[in-house]
Formats: sequence, structure tokens, C-alpha cells
Amino acid sequence: MRFWWQLLMSYQEVSMDELRRNVGKPKLDVIEALISAIRSSHAEIDAWIATTQHVFPVIQDRGFRAAQDNDS
Repeated sequence: MRFWWQLLMSYQEVSMDELRRNVGKPKLDVIEALISAIRSSHAEIDAWIATTQHVFPVIQDRGFRAAQDNDS
């Protein structure tokens, strides 16, 4: 809920111009698709997640995981 609230705020932490200057085209396309999905529906967000995980797989932090295993 907090994430949704932050997206609805009138201020912007990063402008689209700043993103265009600092993010490569493939990632910018994914960001724009996320914004569009958020404006559409929960189903569109779920579809975005599924698609994006194939294009940009989640990076697994093996060091963090090892630290968690040692704490158990």
C-alpha cells in the first residue's frame, strides 16, 4: 500500500528526463512499461513482473544467502 501511495504523490524523485539521460534504452522501456502497468491494473502489473523477470532475471546474492544459512 505504501508503494502505491508513493506513486500517487504529486512530486517526483526522478524526472523522466533524468531517467532518459541516465538509463539505457532497454531498462527505460521496462520502466515505462511498469508505469503504464501501474496506471492500468493489478493484472497488468503481474504481467509486467512475469515478463520482466525473463528479460532481467533477479540477481541472487549468494553471500547474503550464506549469511542467513549461518544464522539458522
